[in-house]
Amino acid sequence: MVAVAAASSTYNDIATKVRRLTASASVNTLSDADLAQYIQTYYTHDFPYSIKIDQMRSVYTFFTQPNVDRYPLDVNFNQGVRAPVYVEGIMGTFYKDRQQFYNVWPKIPTLFNPISGDGTTQKFNFTIPGPFLSKEVVLGGTDTNGNAISINDDGNGNLVYLTANPVVSLPASNTNPALPGMYNLNTGNPGLNNPIRCGTVNYVKGVFAVDFSMIAGTPGVTPSAGNQMTLWVSQYQVGRPYSLLFFNNELTVRPVPDVIYKVEVETYLTPIQFLQTTDNPILNQWWQLIAIGAAIKVLEDRQDMEGVQMLATLFDRQEALVLERQSVEEIFQPNFTIFNSSTPVAGGINGIGYWGW
Repeated sequence: MVAVAAASSTYNDIATKVRRLTASASVNTLSDADLAQYIQTYYTHDFPYSIKIDQMRSVYTFFTQPNVDRYPLDVNFNQGVRAPVYVEGIMGTFYKDRQQFYNVWPKIPTLFNPISGDGTTQKFNFTIPGPFLSKEVVLGGTDTNGNAISINDDGNGNLVYLTANPVVSLPASNTNPALPGMYNLNTGNPGLNNPIRCGTVNYVKGVFAVDFSMIAGTPGVTPSAGNQMTLWVSQYQVGRPYSLLFFNNELTVRPVPDVIYKVEVETYLTPIQFLQTTDNPILNQWWQLIAIGAAIKVLEDRQDMEGVQMLATLFDRQEALVLERQSVEEIFQPNFTIFNSSTPVAGGINGIGYWGW
């Protein structure tokens, strides 16, 4: 009696099926390198954005640092960030809308006048009460030529002098004869600021070091005599975080942490590309869908639309089988409402996510 081999779902099997579906038995027709590119592209770029099942769900964990409120997220690997969020195992509130988040956690500015210009001094050192938020420092005044001085922080402890691009007209506004209604005053990107580093700031201790002599190519940048420069900062009180905002590939926590906390939030994963020809996808059952999806990409590049159409039925069938697994797992799983939920409703007391803290 001869043993029957078990079904296989490795990269080799996927590659073989792609060659058969595209009539590319020879490497002269489809090289191994190009074949790998098609398979990897579908598996890591197309597949995870069209298939959302429990096997793709994961918990993204990061650890806060004292007085650090912003944490970047690798969105190439983690996609679809979603509630719930837990801080040291206790549920918090998850936001994706800046307006809602900052309605609860407003950035209230405080005004200081730390610099009094004398028309000659370019280096200034001073200290104000901290801590205050990064990326919210605004220092302004006028120089000896009457031009505006605009300084902001880059979020990493550096102060930058901002110079706006000039307003440029096309055609020139002094064109003779005049061309009424034909001027475009935005060709010089006047809203784009060019940063030049000119000092440092310690967000926790409130220590500033400003040096206008670092601004090369802009002579005469010296605070004018008698000019009381304005400094705006957003001070805060540290505490245990219980609110999380996801915006612009970044996670922001409130309150700003006083110590190290473990924060957990759900994401959907992007599969890691195949590294060996013997690798399997996360679920072995996916291999046929991956092969058909990669084969369609091959035929698209060959502009074989008839072949693409012929594979569409096979693709839809395999995609339905993949998604059916999730449908089965959802049977008898009711949608949570305020009437049948056994857990706190996200938003907490008065919608601010306060869970007994």
